Amino acid sequence: MPANVDDQFTLFEHLDELRKRLMWALAALAVGVIVAAVFNSIVFELLLYPLKQVPGLDPAAYKLTTFSPAEPFMTSLKIWVVVGIMLAAPFLIWQMWAYVGPAFTSTEKRYFYPVVIATTLLFLGGVVFGYLIVLPKGLQFLLGFGSGNFNVQNRASDYFTFVALFVLAFGAVFEMPVVLVLLAKVGVIDDRFMRKHRRYAILISAIVAAVITPSQDAFSMLAMFIPLVILYEISIPIARWVQPKREADAGGEHAGDDPDDLSRAPA
Repeated sequence: MPANVDDQFTLFEHLDELRKRLMWALAALAVGVIVAAVFNSIVFELLLYPLKQVPGLDPAAYKLTTFSPAEPFMTSLKIWVVVGIMLAAPFLIWQMWAYVGPAFTSTEKRYFYPVVIATTLLFLGGVVFGYLIVLPKGLQFLLGFGSGNFNVQNRASDYFTFVALFVLAFGAVFEMPVVLVLLAKVGVIDDRFMRKHRRYAILISAIVAAVITPSQDAFSMLAMFIPLVILYEISIPIARWVQPKREADAGGEHAGDDPDDLSRAPA
């Protein structure tokens, strides 16, 4: 459970709380890694699924290769860790927000659970979207490009690293609405700021999609860019709902339109 939002922690209490949260997070990660190792064959089948959706490849391209005696185990270990992070993601997100819980006031406590749920769903939604929709098309473009001229083979460590970075990147960027709404909640930005700087947000989204997408193909970058823009637009009305009320809102947004108000304004 999160710490009481009304508690005032000393520096050492904060460090002790951080230590406890990290221990719980590491324990959850260890459980996720163990589960991934136990169901190793299922995990490998899931990770190979996008590759098997690429048509027209030589059957040899579907068989991953290794180049050292230790590579099969080390590659599997990396896969277990990444899958363990995904499996433990809801609990890890909960621990993160539980640690920062004391920074919220009593009136903000009601936002704690919705934020945790939204953060978890957005991360998992980004992972699923990248895995099911974008990754197969990205692999189809990359492996199909010049396949008639190249002997296409996939090294196990390279392929699984690529897949892991790909889906984690989509999971991470889908957290953008949570960041924007929290900034609006604490008064750093507001809905007017977001609408005014929409063009810059679109430009930044395009740059992020171009840089963070491991495949660098046009389809994958566009598939990340469009959801980023949509999520930004969705964040604007939510930010307006949660942001601190402006003085104009408290006294009526159109109060300044009254001529008497202008006559009473200080010179």
